[in-house]
Amino acid sequence: MNKASYLLVVYISVFSLIFIHMAPAYAGVVGTHQLLNEFSLEQDRANLLDIVSYEDAQILLEQNGVTSEQAQERINAMTDAEVQMFAQNFGNLPAGGVGSAAAILILILLILVLALR
Repeated sequence: MNKASYLLVVYISVFSLIFIHMAPAYAGVVGTHQLLNEFSLEQDRANLLDIVSYEDAQILLEQNGVTSEQAQERINAMTDAEVQMFAQNFGNLPAGGVGSAAAILILILLILVLALR
């Protein structure tokens, strides 16, 4: 290595140490409760989107003038609190024909309310 290349390496090293500013890195601790809550919200939103994809739900939505794409957009636009509220209501409904119709009815009412906002 000749003297010129050695000086070039030294100058570049010193120059980079002086003029390159590195931003500090911050790390935080994520609690189990927060992580589970976020996962639960994602799962609840996915469940609502699955309900909209059912053929019976699509028929009811179209009867009320809402396409399934519009319903999916509105579900994606819901706040976390709204998603939790509807997920809890679905959990309280009875399993069976009347319960599923009620769940679809609640979903349609939610979509209509969001459309009127």
